[in-house]
Amino acid sequence: MTTQFCQCLLPGFNLLRLEHEEIDTENYHITVNVSSTQTLVQCPLCAYPTTRIHSRYERTLLDLPCVNYSLTLVMQVCKFFCDNADCIRRVFTERIPEVTTPWGRKTRRLGQKLQIIGLALGGAAGAHLCHQIGIVACGSTLLNHLKKISLPEFAVPKILGVDDFAFCKGQRYGTILVDLERNQPIALLADRKAETLTDWLMQHPGVEILSRDRSKTYKSAMDKGAPAAIQVADRFHLVQNLEETLEKVFSSYGNELKAVEQQQRQTSASTGMVVVTPKPTTTGVVKGWGSVCVLEE
Repeated sequence: MTTQFCQCLLPGFNLLRLEHEEIDTENYHITVNVSSTQTLVQCPLCAYPTTRIHSRYERTLLDLPCVNYSLTLVMQVCKFFCDNADCIRRVFTERIPEVTTPWGRKTRRLGQKLQIIGLALGGAAGAHLCHQIGIVACGSTLLNHLKKISLPEFAVPKILGVDDFAFCKGQRYGTILVDLERNQPIALLADRKAETLTDWLMQHPGVEILSRDRSKTYKSAMDKGAPAAIQVADRFHLVQNLEETLEKVFSSYGNELKAVEQQQRQTSASTGMVVVTPKPTTTGVVKGWGSVCVLEE
């Protein structure tokens, strides 16, 4: 029963046979020796099937921790002859994709967990979590696993948002493209040059509406890359435009606004009301435009 239970916990348990295990209770480490059960394999180059064994050797793989014990697999695999006379590969190592990748040092399931941790937390925080749950991985390891993830396929959006972002604030910037119908980023461009955005738009035709900031660089890129698309300002820059316009308008009526405020104070005083002048805030008051709140006693 114990052997069957341990066998079921192995990655690709139907392709591996449990030989024996060693438990180090002082260092909380388990070493499991397994061997491949494959007898018929295919050449990785020509896919020709073969059963002729050339030799055997061992691979050491890190696996997921088990009840606070770190786990290492010592896996015995075979090298086979390729019997295809037209193939340039004479000897090859058997592949067990359910367990690990060629030349991999970790099991596939451990690599998948590292990718999940890296996507959620990044390098430094992810490495800290790995240490807490018994996985040996530094921040660079997590980031390297993220690089192996292929980008998902996406349909060209009809409404595309374009804005810049900082790789390193004040030094290096790129361009982010967002599908505004799904609120999902779809691409990160290496810089914010007009040529880069123009090339992307020409390679992905079909955008009908382009949302951008007030950058003349992005405007010229959109004019060339998607001339038929409608260009609109995003909400943030619409509000910013309104703020600057109101500031210019009311700054020229400073004396009039002060007179209105003084008259309102006198009226409130004669009627027995308390006048409270709120302090300006970064979002509530435009420069040169005072605001008054009147409370009855």
